[in-house]
Amino acid sequence: MKALGTGDDLAHSSIRFGIGRFNTAAEVDYVADRVIETVERLRELSPLYEMAKEGINLKDVKWAGE
Repeated sequence: MKALGTGDDLAHSSIRFGIGRFNTAAEVDYVADRVIETVERLRELSPLYEMAKEGINLKDVKWAGE
């Protein structure tokens, strides 16, 4: 992602998939379903996601390690 010119925040929170001519629609659908399931599960575990949903700007939070 960095090679594509994205910033650090986006690059560290992204997944890039490559699809080629030999991939089938069923394979793409399978991966999409697994990614959706995994993201939903991870969001349930993440207090940061809850904070962002509540409108808290995470860049403004003063973290203990800072």
